[in-house]
Amino acid sequence: MLPLLPILLPLLGDAITSLFGGSDKPAGQVAATVANAAVSVASQVIGIPVTDEASARQAADALQADPEKLAAFRKAVGDQVLRALALDNDDRSNARSQTVELAKTGSNIAWGAPAVSLVVLVTFGVVLYRVLSAPAGQADPNASLMLGALTTMATAVVSYWVGSSAGSAAKDKLLRGR
Repeated sequence: MLPLLPILLPLLGDAITSLFGGSDKPAGQVAATVANAAVSVASQVIGIPVTDEASARQAADALQADPEKLAAFRKAVGDQVLRALALDNDDRSNARSQTVELAKTGSNIAWGAPAVSLVVLVTFGVVLYRVLSAPAGQADPNASLMLGALTTMATAVVSYWVGSSAGSAAKDKLLRGR
């Protein structure tokens, strides 16, 4: 569905893309969410299964030719994306709540998230030190690859414990208003 995104995305206008301005989600996840919503809704609004580039172009042309269908398409995609964001937000909130509840009951499982977080952050620090302290031109390429992966994991750990970014907080506010 991602190859179809460039065909259908221009029809969405700024409404959908502005939702993801400060997104803390990886670009691939955002694109997949929008692509799935756009393809599904285009199929419903036009009544043509959008499965390949030709059908996506046909759907895009049909949507551009009919302002009412284009408006319905934009609204439906926006609604689907907002539902996906609400589910993602609820999932993250439930994970934090679960950790708090486990800690309140004195469960040893409550230490799972902090332990994993500690391992990820310590490993990130060690690998970062190795990469930065290597003599110029002699950095281990495997350490550099690990640093990239660990940077993503460290970002996820911080997002879990610290909470939402400003962009995500704006999405939360938008979702509560719905």
